[in-house]
Amino acid sequence: MVRVITQETFNEVVKENLELDMSPEEAIEDAVEQFEAQGVDLSNIVKEVMDNIPGESKNKLKSCLDNLGKLIKTSSAKENEIITELKILKEECNKSLAHKVFAGSNGAYSMLVDILEMYSGNYDIALAALNTIIALMNGNPDLLEKRGINVIINYLDTQKNADIQIKVLEWTKVCCIKHEQNRQDIFDMKILARLTKLLHMADVPPGVVKNVCCVARALTLDDDIRVQFGKAHEHARELASEILCTLTDLLQKFKGDKEMVSDIILTLTALIVRNEFCQKVEEAGGITFVMDVFVNFHDNEKLTRQCLKLVKGLAGNDDVKVHLVQKGIGPLIVSSMHRHEKSAGVVGAGCSTIAALCLRCSANSILLYDAGAPEVILQGMKIHNKDADVQKQGSWAIRNMVSRDKSLCLEFLKLGAEDILRTAIKNHGKKIDYDAKAALRDLNCAIE
Repeated sequence: MVRVITQETFNEVVKENLELDMSPEEAIEDAVEQFEAQGVDLSNIVKEVMDNIPGESKNKLKSCLDNLGKLIKTSSAKENEIITELKILKEECNKSLAHKVFAGSNGAYSMLVDILEMYSGNYDIALAALNTIIALMNGNPDLLEKRGINVIINYLDTQKNADIQIKVLEWTKVCCIKHEQNRQDIFDMKILARLTKLLHMADVPPGVVKNVCCVARALTLDDDIRVQFGKAHEHARELASEILCTLTDLLQKFKGDKEMVSDIILTLTALIVRNEFCQKVEEAGGITFVMDVFVNFHDNEKLTRQCLKLVKGLAGNDDVKVHLVQKGIGPLIVSSMHRHEKSAGVVGAGCSTIAALCLRCSANSILLYDAGAPEVILQGMKIHNKDADVQKQGSWAIRNMVSRDKSLCLEFLKLGAEDILRTAIKNHGKKIDYDAKAALRDLNCAIE
């Protein structure tokens, strides 16, 4: 189990080091070395001295927070005065994590939630406060509590302005990253019903769809090292039940918008965690839409890689796997791997997708063989012979293609598969030893 500590524990050790006449940099470096030597994971720790914020910046932050506190309590406070202080606070929080933590420890979060509650009907102040609280909590999500979650839910229920909706969704997203308890608390407050309602709005703006997708993906993360078991799968299951078909339909609606297509594909990939969800995507026309993306954005490396990962996910359903290849996905995969053969990411994702499509399915293996898969797999492995992941995925693609139809071995061997696999073992050793030897075995090559 991973060992973790609190920010306070880390700060105490740094403080002790400073008392030993170490410089701030030395104090931090020594503390990091101490904890890492004990096997402690410091990825969630702010590795800056809170007292090491330059005096001018600290004074500016403190003065800003004092001014905001007074303005909140003054009934005659002017709108432009509040917005000015909010912008200063946002700029200071964007400077470093140390600034965020200092602001949070001096009441910034409570003040911002107060402003959001008091000025929910004032567009300019609400927008400025949302931008500021996002800056404060980005990378610093521990500040969130029940009152903040209630503000999120109330804003999603009552605010009709797209700009406000987008900022509330951005705030929700940063609260969910690396914080399992926040994810669960937000989900328990029925956030899913609000996300579904937003997606079903008539002429829903692209920015809203994009940020709904971001929140949905954030709710399915499992990135909080402080928690041994999270609810990523449960969240993905419930999200998929409600919004999977809607997202698939939106993929067609926004098919000409590269950024929107990217976000929707990423979200679909995160949500298809069960067999029936793959089926739902197919029933909603997802296979046709994905094939269109391969064709329409064939020169876009990032989108191609994302499409390959979605196809791999859909191949988790045996029926959908067969339909994908029958409908002609094979030549599109091979073509995309040829076009982006210099990209290790695309080649690795392509090999992984071919492996998934051919797993326990000799009919798919034959169709992919006819589409030219052996050549593109081996060419990719040769080009990226220093990349262990490409060698591993390529090995599995070879193995799954030939394991149930030995007549396909000859073409692989003619193209030099044995030498490529043995070279991979020589270059990467134990990292891919099992995978490459499994492929060699199924190619009927001699192995130890």
